[in-house]
Amino acid sequence: MAMDRKDDREILRKGGFAEGEMQRLSKLRQDYAERNKLQELTDHRRMEFIRWLVTNGRISDQIAS
Repeated sequence: MAMDRKDDREILRKGGFAEGEMQRLSKLRQDYAERNKLQELTDHRRMEFIRWLVTNGRISDQIAS
């Protein structure tokens, strides 16, 4: 069960966090989510390129011995 942002803020407020601290935590959460999305996109593009290399015979899926 996921809590909404209002619940999160209320828990933080009850824990003694000031408004500015809650805003900084919210910004940190947003920044982390954005970096995570960008990393997933980078990983996906890298895998697409590897598939293209294999499909076009540029590399093999066999390990050279």
